[in-house]
Amino acid sequence: MEDDSKHSVHLDHSSEEGVAEYPWVIRYPLQLSSNLIKTGFQFLRPYAPQLIPLLVFILTIPALLALSLSSGWFVWRSIAVGWEVPVHLQYGDGTSPYAYMPLPTLGAQQPYDISLLLTVPVSQTNLALGNFMATLTLNTQNNKTIASSRRSALVLPPSVPRLSFLWNTPGMVEIAIPLLSNIETGTSSAIAHVELGRQDHWRTLGTGEGRELSVSSALLRGMVVHKGIRGLFTRFPLTTSLMAAITFFFISFVILASCVLPAIEWQVQGDAHSNEQVVPPARRPKRQRKQGESIASPSRRRSAGTERDQSLASRSGPSSEMVKTEEIASTINPLPLRRRRSRLSHPSDSDS
Repeated sequence: MEDDSKHSVHLDHSSEEGVAEYPWVIRYPLQLSSNLIKTGFQFLRPYAPQLIPLLVFILTIPALLALSLSSGWFVWRSIAVGWEVPVHLQYGDGTSPYAYMPLPTLGAQQPYDISLLLTVPVSQTNLALGNFMATLTLNTQNNKTIASSRRSALVLPPSVPRLSFLWNTPGMVEIAIPLLSNIETGTSSAIAHVELGRQDHWRTLGTGEGRELSVSSALLRGMVVHKGIRGLFTRFPLTTSLMAAITFFFISFVILASCVLPAIEWQVQGDAHSNEQVVPPARRPKRQRKQGESIASPSRRRSAGTERDQSLASRSGPSSEMVKTEEIASTINPLPLRRRRSRLSHPSDSDS
């Protein structure tokens, strides 16, 4: 202990000598800051066993908040949501217009309703085509077919309601073609193959030239089918992620508090017990004799004891006497008494 104090004093002297070499403009602020730091350490040193767990507890709360937000974001990313993918049709390759596109991340066990949305110009050629076919094929990354569907559609002239020019594009009509219903892909990644038109290319129409459907834009849409508890999560993804983040933070906070706060409490209780002073038991004061009272002799104390016994016996009455007589009677030996010879008797008497 003395060596540590000497070493600290030596360090203080060396640091003071090192500071003294600087000019006063730098020396005074350094000395003031060092004195303040020393005073602060000396003031906080007795409370270090309580402050260190408390400081750890406070510094851990931001980490818990970050982890809670991360868990909420992970849940939000994991919930299946609807998606839309633009379809870029390819024309002039000798077949019907087609397109390949990768689908976004899917829920492997989440059912979807998949449909094709077409924006078609209202032209005489499109109206004269009649029915056409829309084909959708879902494949895995390994070119394994997941599902396939073919549906027919028809381009009809649009109805013109009042004030339709406010929201409709003039000369365009939208066609929604449902292709797959309540389909589970079983994988998180898939590739879609879309094809429009007929296999004969309408060669039987007119003079027999091939015809194709004119499309302004196309969109492949997947709608989530809400079923069971998973459907509840998919209906309210933001609320679910917030609840997950709050639950994670609450559980982590309870675990941290149960681990750190008892350490602070134990330290406080230990200090309280150490600060308590052991109070010796109070001694009973001696009885002081009054003036003129003398110490009773043993004979007087014995006589006082006999008088006390006699008074108790008189109070107990005949019942105590009967008990005493019974005790005496029980102690009498029932054997007959033998005559005791005298030592001074003559020997002749014994012979006779």
